[in-house]
Amino acid sequence: MALSASMFHGEQSTSTIPSTLGGSTGNIRKVGPHRTGLSRADRADTLPPGAPTGGWGSRRRVPLARVIAIASQKGGVGKTTTAVNLAGYIALAGHSCLLVDLDPQANATSGLGIESPPRSHLPALLDGTLDWNEVSEETAIPGLRCLPSTVNLEVPVATAEARGGGAQRLRQQWLDASPSQLDVVILDCPPSLGPLTDLALHIADSVLVPVQCEYFAMEGLAQVLELVRRAESSLERKIVLEGLVLTLFSPEVDLCHEVAEEVRRYFPEDTLDTPVLRDPALAEAASYGQPICLYQPRSAGAWSYLNLAKEVLEHEWTETGTRARCPDPAH
Repeated sequence: MALSASMFHGEQSTSTIPSTLGGSTGNIRKVGPHRTGLSRADRADTLPPGAPTGGWGSRRRVPLARVIAIASQKGGVGKTTTAVNLAGYIALAGHSCLLVDLDPQANATSGLGIESPPRSHLPALLDGTLDWNEVSEETAIPGLRCLPSTVNLEVPVATAEARGGGAQRLRQQWLDASPSQLDVVILDCPPSLGPLTDLALHIADSVLVPVQCEYFAMEGLAQVLELVRRAESSLERKIVLEGLVLTLFSPEVDLCHEVAEEVRRYFPEDTLDTPVLRDPALAEAASYGQPICLYQPRSAGAWSYLNLAKEVLEHEWTETGTRARCPDPAH
C-alpha cells in the first residue's frame, strides 16, 4: 500500500461515503490440530506456485511487537477467516505470531484445530495472575500460537478492565516479549462493537477492517472508527488504520468490481491492494481446523492471504510501533 505524505502530517481530505456503500450523510476522513514441526522443505510446500520459501516476508523488526485488531460491526464479512489466515502466513514468513481469539464463538480457535478451554483465561490475563505464554497453544504452523476463546468469555470483566489497567497490563506483556517470542499479535474481535472489541482497541496499535464486496459495503465503518476515537481518548497513544481489506471478491461478478472501485475511490491510501477472493476452500479449511496454507496451499484463497500478509508486513512502522493515526469519523 502506498503511503502518502498526508497520512503522516494530518493533511487528509474529507469525503462523504456514498449511499451505495452504506455511508451516512456525514463526512469521514480518507486515510491514506497442534504443532507438527514443519521443516523448511515442508513449509515451502504450503506456498502457492512462485512464492519464495521461508523468510519471504519483510524481516525488518520494530523494537516492539505490533498488535493488530481485526474488527467489523458486521458478521459474515471474512473477519475470522482473515485473522486465521493472515496469522498463518505471517508465521510462515518467519515472524513469531500470536492469534488472540476474543470472539465467544471461538471460530478462530477451532479454525486452528484447537479446543476451547473449559473456562476463559481472560480475567486472569487482565489482572496479571497469568502470563500469555502459560495459556496460549502451539499450532500446526511453527511460530504461530493461539490464545483460545471460550463461550463463557467474560464480557463485563473485559469492560471494567478496559477502563482500568488490565488492557495495558496485557499489552505490556506482549511488548516486553523477546523477539524470538513475539513479532506480531493479531486480535480477532467479535462481529460487533461491544465491550470485547473495545477491549481489543485499548490493546491494539492498529485496526484492520474487512470490507465485503457487496452493496452497502461500508456499512458500519464510521461506527468502527468512532469506537477507535473513544478508545484513543483514554490512551496516551494513537490507534492507526492498518487498512481496509476487500473480502469475498468474485472476479466474474460486476458488482464486486464496482464496489471495489468505489471503496478505492473514497479511501485510496487505505484500501489494501490485495482482495481476498471468494473461495469455498477457505470455509472447508476452517471446518478441518486448518488455515488455508496447510489445507489447500495452491488455492485462490491461499494466494489471497499470502499476498495480504506480504502487504501488511511491508507497512512501515516507527520505532514507537505506530504508523499513522486513524481518521476522525467526525471530519
